[in-house]
Amino acid sequence: MQNKVKLITGACGEIGQALIKKFSKEHVITIDLNKISSSYSNHRHFVGSILDNDLLDEINNQYQIDEIYHLAAVLSTKAEQNPQLAHDVNVNGTNNLYTLSLYQIKKYNQPLMFFFPSSIAIYNLIDNNTLDKVHENQYCHNPYTVYGQSKLLCEKNGINYAKSINNFDFRCIRFPGIISSETMPSGGTSDYASEIIHAAINNNEYSCFVKDETKLPFIVMPDAILAIIKLINVRKNQLNQHIYNITSFSPTAQDLINKMKEYNSNFNINFSIDNDRQNIVDSWPNDIDDLLARNDWGWEALYNFNNAFSNYLIPNLYKKYNIKRNV
Repeated sequence: MQNKVKLITGACGEIGQALIKKFSKEHVITIDLNKISSSYSNHRHFVGSILDNDLLDEINNQYQIDEIYHLAAVLSTKAEQNPQLAHDVNVNGTNNLYTLSLYQIKKYNQPLMFFFPSSIAIYNLIDNNTLDKVHENQYCHNPYTVYGQSKLLCEKNGINYAKSINNFDFRCIRFPGIISSETMPSGGTSDYASEIIHAAINNNEYSCFVKDETKLPFIVMPDAILAIIKLINVRKNQLNQHIYNITSFSPTAQDLINKMKEYNSNFNINFSIDNDRQNIVDSWPNDIDDLLARNDWGWEALYNFNNAFSNYLIPNLYKKYNIKRNV
């Protein structure tokens, strides 16, 4: 009998690296277009594309997979710049992973859990000036961006497979913006938050591409990983749906700037608004309702706006950049 493995796609990204650390004592295989850092090299890593069916066939033939964490995607800003690539990777690539799942289920006649990270980009409030928290069934019929459209389509496909294929266990979180002390994001429209924080720590000037009053929901990376682990460990019969919102805090860009000035009073920032990216964030909700996740699988963020900085981001960033605290 082959050892069962967890498959992580997009493994070199922010969530991928964090999950590899979390699963360091388990059997894991990974896929990414890039070589993986030597600090994450204690497992089998495939350099390649999720669009490469020969590669996926090789994995299907060599391994028994019981969990797939499908993280590979073209993110929001890059997706708008290259919509064809975004559709190929985000939709066709995801369908390839669904197909791999079905092959595995047929081959081994065992349950397979498929985790899919979706996004608040599936919501579109561009014509709805509401301050209410948005729940899973609101404003998600016409995403503003190519990225949001692809995420919503993949959600629907995953649910359809789960309803029609025995042993296919589809679970999905719609993430807000994620802020990490370990890695810098690239290609996302909520990246301004991480960019503000890292620039302030490094005494760099920063030109912010959204307005100061722009407000989005966020979590920090440890809470993102906590949410994934909590969701996948819940018995299937305890879940009332396949898709869940999670969130922690919803600061404005100015809130983030003010917070970082507590640690660097000389932080120099200006605003150079990118209208295309501003329109994207304006289509997303200011806040989201995560009550269903709280009720079904006990979701609760460990970090709020203040202790996310004092207990996680700032200590780790000082260590990362070898900065001595002022006493």
